[in-house]
Amino acid sequence: MGILAKVSGAMQRLFGEIAQSAGQDSGVVQRQRKFSLVSLARTFVLGFLRDPKASDEKLAQMAAQCGAAVTPQAIEQRHTPALVAFLEGLFRRATKLIVGSDKSLAPILERFTNVTVLDSSTITLADEMEGQFRGCGGSYGSGASAMKLQTELDLRSGALHVEIEQGRSPDGATSRQDVRRGKGSLRIADLGYFALPVFAAMTAAGEYFLSRLQFGTKVLHEGLAVNVLAWLAKQAGPFVDVLVLVGQEQRLPCRLIAWRLPQEQANRRRQKLRQETLKKKGREPSAERLAWCDWSILVTNVPEDMLTPKEAVVLYRARWQVELLFKRWKSQGLVAELSGSTVVRQMVRVWSRLLAAVVQHWLTVGSVWGDPTKSLHKAYEAVRDYASRLAAALDSEADLERVLDDISQTLKKTCRRDKRSKAGTFELLNDVGLLDFCLT
Repeated sequence: MGILAKVSGAMQRLFGEIAQSAGQDSGVVQRQRKFSLVSLARTFVLGFLRDPKASDEKLAQMAAQCGAAVTPQAIEQRHTPALVAFLEGLFRRATKLIVGSDKSLAPILERFTNVTVLDSSTITLADEMEGQFRGCGGSYGSGASAMKLQTELDLRSGALHVEIEQGRSPDGATSRQDVRRGKGSLRIADLGYFALPVFAAMTAAGEYFLSRLQFGTKVLHEGLAVNVLAWLAKQAGPFVDVLVLVGQEQRLPCRLIAWRLPQEQANRRRQKLRQETLKKKGREPSAERLAWCDWSILVTNVPEDMLTPKEAVVLYRARWQVELLFKRWKSQGLVAELSGSTVVRQMVRVWSRLLAAVVQHWLTVGSVWGDPTKSLHKAYEAVRDYASRLAAALDSEADLERVLDDISQTLKKTCRRDKRSKAGTFELLNDVGLLDFCLT
């Protein structure tokens, strides 16, 4: 099945059978008059796709295009807890639909069955939502109420998975830690997900991991425990790439890949570390912890003949693609903006905007994924102009595929990445020789 057919199928399911299922669970439509479950879903999702700040009047205009001729007052009256439950159920189901391209971003990714980048983003909610989504209580982080989006992005295909969790839940405790992604897969995650038992389970399942080494983790080289910093300082060459055992009890076999950072970059790390430690713990970090900032240290179970040290650096840097995804959701899609005069109106917008972000991602993957010359930021914005055409085409598979083809052609001819002085992630993935930072 081609990617446009996959996108078409996902959208017809979302705005068809899935909307019906979510509607029955929420009871949002008791007696059908103007709105059906399908037209209600299309109105709010496509309305906020077209304009993240859509007013009731603009939503009424979208409703008319979705087959429900209503007034702005009717839209206002639709803002009920049942509508919030409907949109939340729709979003939870939408994230289970897998839409991935057959085109890979770069040949390096094709060495693995999938290359999953795992990270989370938190959305602060009104305190009244604490009973459903608990935050960190206001002392640090997200206030009394927040929800966390545990997000996995497959760099190889663009496929997306999102799990909703309590805002106060630590990343290391997420259920995504126990997910099996299949033999030959690679998971890339930051230190929040560092857990040797998880890495051991992945290794046993034939899966690969790539992570930074957590400060204070015991390392054994050739059977002897080492002081990591003192030991690294004695190693020759720009990269250290050796087999070690990691963990006091786990003693997990893996590769340790390390390189000393330029002084300016190390100093920036130290500054950030001081700020975070003072904010969280009210004290300065230890001298040893500050010295750790001079090095980047990765651990992985990917064999040396599958991944060079430079390639490991580039792949770990590619982790930022999920951060850029969050940035698009928040800065362009406004998913974290609590606009609205009531908590219900705020939550309607949160769920509608999140649904719009998922649809935008599908459309982007269907159009330009695998093309390193394209700007995902520009593509994300460009698909907004097609919201009305999508609304008119959803009931016909042929019409919908024509609209999707038009979107694809438009994005391929436009949305070019701006010229930069340094290579971006997509260029680096295709040519690791462009990696230009100095190794000392």
